Amino acid sequence: MSKTKKIKKARFALPSLVTLGSVFCAFLSIAFVFKSQGVTGDENLKYLMYGALAIIGSIIFDTFDGKVARLTHTSTKFGMELDSLADGVSFGFAPAVLIYGFALHNAGIFGLIASFIFAAGALLRLARFNIEAPDEGVQTYFKGIPAPGGASCIAAIVIAAIHSDFTLTTDFELNTLAFIVIAVGLLMVSTVKYKTLKGKKTKGDYIYMVLGIGMFVALCFIKHPAIAFFFLVCYFVLFGMLNTIYLNLKYSHRRRRHQSVRSEDGDAESSQHKDNAENPQDKKDASEKAAENAPETPETEKQDPDAK
Repeated sequence: MSKTKKIKKARFALPSLVTLGSVFCAFLSIAFVFKSQGVTGDENLKYLMYGALAIIGSIIFDTFDGKVARLTHTSTKFGMELDSLADGVSFGFAPAVLIYGFALHNAGIFGLIASFIFAAGALLRLARFNIEAPDEGVQTYFKGIPAPGGASCIAAIVIAAIHSDFTLTTDFELNTLAFIVIAVGLLMVSTVKYKTLKGKKTKGDYIYMVLGIGMFVALCFIKHPAIAFFFLVCYFVLFGMLNTIYLNLKYSHRRRRHQSVRSEDGDAESSQHKDNAENPQDKKDASEKAAENAPETPETEKQDPDAK
């Protein structure tokens, strides 16, 4: 085999290797969670922190596998299928196992159900994305939280709680966490719109990015990167929800205004038809009078029906 063919084959394998890097990080996360269950105290929290950081590693790999495929012109259907399966493991099962091992195993059956709902939400989100993604053009909005965004929520909760020495021990705290996990899982299959920041940027897009980056950098100096990451994720989730409410209100206002204009036009048209129907004799008299007063057309200007 020539050197050129070997390079070409290696080039096609590169995006898949990056995707498998995401799966490896997810596998590490699950392994760290298993490891944490055999120890207590600081050792337990250390392994859980490693598991959360491994989830972030999966997100980083997932960010670059598509870019690598486009840069090397090696996008294939095999690569897309592999990426979808990898995302299901990295952003569905691994975060669900992480949050269950971190605290929800103490919430009984409710914690188990909450963890499963998150995993199921991620899988449904990915399946819907595969069938709704446009073949051409740039998608400016995601419908529902992207699966990496949902995984970021779980990782941010674990990292911030461990850094702050916040232990979830009471039933109220555990049930609250379970409800949050369920809410994130449902948001992934919701119709809430989240910006992709692809294509042509608007003034609002730049404001959105500057506010998020500014808040993250400021909190890194004031508090800690763990806290800054948690608030950045909260900002992303809440912004999408508030933006969707704004867009729905705007669309509803436009629709009501359009219906009002159509109603007014319809009333005016029916009124005109009514006036015309009420005075047919007046119209006939006016038409006859105009015909009598019209000048006779000279013979030379009359059209010949046989003219070609």
